[in-house]
Amino acid sequence: MKAGIIAAGEGSRLSKSHPGQIKPMINIAAKPLIYWVVGGLRSAGCKDIVVLTNSRGDAVAPYLSSAFPDVKFDFVTADTASSFESFRLVSKRLAETATNGEFVVSTVDALIKTDDVERFIKECRGSNADAGLALTLHVDDEKPLWADADANGRITALGADAKRKDAVTCGLYYMTRKAATDIPQAERHSRLRDFFQELVASGAVVKGVILSKSLDVDRPEDLGAAESFLTTETKR
Repeated sequence: MKAGIIAAGEGSRLSKSHPGQIKPMINIAAKPLIYWVVGGLRSAGCKDIVVLTNSRGDAVAPYLSSAFPDVKFDFVTADTASSFESFRLVSKRLAETATNGEFVVSTVDALIKTDDVERFIKECRGSNADAGLALTLHVDDEKPLWADADANGRITALGADAKRKDAVTCGLYYMTRKAATDIPQAERHSRLRDFFQELVASGAVVKGVILSKSLDVDRPEDLGAAESFLTTETKR
């Protein structure tokens, strides 16, 4: 399974507490944030990874190449205008080379247990879905994206369309070549969540997989919880 990591955002909230540092390289539990994301994907069997950074991310490539010599990296630099444009760029690139026609994409601030990453991949691959969203019942986000799902795990509504609010998305996505081929132009959406909300509303089969606790590292106050999560709950 090929994978992608979106690490092109500005990380404006963390930049206030870590001036001069880019978000992917902020240390948590003695390792840069992006180390933990790559490590989780690698342990789940993803050893061919596209990493998207912005023009300030020069330190990422040499660090990851040294830290994970057994991973084949494809480093891409782009100053994208939105989370959707970043996701689109990575998805298109992966779709071109994914021999089995499927791949996963993670945001750089999503901390997810390795066994959950493995289970997410397994369940999405076995579902014949067009795309998939990792979900969690642990809500610690200023603007969570709520999801409703049916008894088979198919997502029926996202965001404002969700009524039951069964769980929230947590930054890990499954895509097929078909979904990547049909993805709209970058100008269509200013946020990644808008794309997935439209995809679900269109009738596409989007699988939802509820994981155990995961964390989204966006704010300075998230760092302490992230360190505890990595050193105790994930046993890393």
